[in-house]
Amino acid sequence: MEGLIRVLLIHPNRLLRDGLALVLPQQHNIAVVGAVAEASAILMELERLRPDVIVLDFSLPGREGLGEARQIHGVFPEAKILMTGLSELASDVLACIESGAAGYLPQEASFEELLNNIHAVAAGEVLCSPKITSVLFSRITEAARERDTAKLLGLPNLTPRELEILALIEEGLSNKEIAVRLEIEVKTAKNHVHNILDKLQLNGRQEAARYAREQGLLKTSF
Repeated sequence: MEGLIRVLLIHPNRLLRDGLALVLPQQHNIAVVGAVAEASAILMELERLRPDVIVLDFSLPGREGLGEARQIHGVFPEAKILMTGLSELASDVLACIESGAAGYLPQEASFEELLNNIHAVAAGEVLCSPKITSVLFSRITEAARERDTAKLLGLPNLTPRELEILALIEEGLSNKEIAVRLEIEVKTAKNHVHNILDKLQLNGRQEAARYAREQGLLKTSF
C-alpha cells in the first residue's frame, strides 16, 4: 500500500507491546513490522525490516532507552525514533533530544496522541504534548540566558550544558556524581568534561575549577 508507515515497537511490557501490535495495524496506513522487548534483539534485522518509525520506551530500566536510541541510529539512521513514556523533567526531555529521538510522548499520553505522533514523525514533523513543549521553551529561554552570561564572562564557545558541568566541576563533583546530578550517562559527562578542558585549553579538573572560581561562575544566576 502506498504511504504505508512501517512501525517497530520496542517496549519491555509484553501485554502493552502485544496489544499495540494488534491494534496499530487496524489504523490507517500503519503496519507493525516487529515488536520486541529490547533493541538488542532486533538491531541486526533493521536493514531487512526497514521501519519508518520506531516506537521506543524511554522508561526502560536504568534509562537504557537512551542508549538503545543511539544504538539504533548507529545501525539504521534512516528510522525516526518516537520516544514514549517520557517524564516531565527537563533533563529527560533534553536527554531524549541528545539521543536523537524525533518525537516525544509523556507517560500519560493517549492512544490518539500516539497515532498522531507516528504519522507526524513519519512525515518529518515533530509533535510534542503541551507539557513537553513548555519544558522545551523553558529550557530554550534558560539556554539564551546562559549564552548571554557566557559572553559576559568571556567563556569561549561553551554550550549551556558545558557551563553547567563546569560549575559542578568547581563544586568538586566527579564524572559519576555529575552524571547522577544531571541524570545523564557517565560517558556523556566524561565527554563534556573533555570538551570543556579542550575549549578552555586547561590541563585538568583543578585548573577548570580554578577557572570557574576566577570567572565568578557560581555567583552568576543562570
